[in-house]
Amino acid sequence: MTDATRTPLPQKAIVTISDADLSSGLTALRWRLRSVVMEGACLVVIDLSDIGEMSSTLLAALLDTHRVCRQRGGGVVIRHAGRKMTDVLRRTGLDRVFAVEVA
Repeated sequence: MTDATRTPLPQKAIVTISDADLSSGLTALRWRLRSVVMEGACLVVIDLSDIGEMSSTLLAALLDTHRVCRQRGGGVVIRHAGRKMTDVLRRTGLDRVFAVEVA
């Protein structure tokens, strides 16, 4: 396949995560994010404006999504992260893994 016939990698997908998504559990959240990636997105923007705190469930799903996106040349952007969340990301070093857009 030549560069002229290769389909460009898409696309940015924006996903808003809510407390209801987190209460469904890690597996449901991973499947939701995985379906976005399987539809072709290589850059996933996660909007956290409806979330108060960063949970281990959310972190695990974000890391799983990031791993798949990086294999495709993309990544994960965390949008509207509150102060508590940005503190957690900074303390864990994950602010260097994800692009973080502060609220």
